[in-house]
Amino acid sequence: MILDTGYWIIDTGYWILDKGYWILNTGYSMYALSLLQPWASLVVLGVKTIETRSWATRHRGKILIHASQGKAGSIFAEELPFMKYIPDFNKLPFGAIIGMVTIDKILRTEDFLLSDSQMDSLTFEEKAFGDYSSGRYGWVLSDPVQFKEPIPARGMPGLWIKNIVH
Repeated sequence: MILDTGYWIIDTGYWILDKGYWILNTGYSMYALSLLQPWASLVVLGVKTIETRSWATRHRGKILIHASQGKAGSIFAEELPFMKYIPDFNKLPFGAIIGMVTIDKILRTEDFLLSDSQMDSLTFEEKAFGDYSSGRYGWVLSDPVQFKEPIPARGMPGLWIKNIVH
């Protein structure tokens, strides 16, 4: 979902709808997570709903998704199922915040592996987009938002704080 509707000013806390565009309200700080492309774009498109990591966080709620500068993911972008959603890797944004998602819960990957119903509910694509090996964590994501214009930013490892200013 790209936020770009309406012509009224509506303040929702983090967002202001102004002249048809949702923009980040100034004066807020939010957590951000840097991901390589094409995974960052897959998350904000809502195709990748589980982000697998080697670590967990206690944070639940909204986070910004930052597309890092690294291009190591280019080899995956030329394969199915990636190319179904990413037709041209070189046109993806890099070094910018590209959207936002909500962290609903975090499960150990063993919990995904032990539950046949949960594993069956994961699509082939979702399994291809993550690393579900033992000892890792699956961050269950929802409410993906792709920003109409990427916000240039320098990323960091782990969850980091992004101050929203204009």
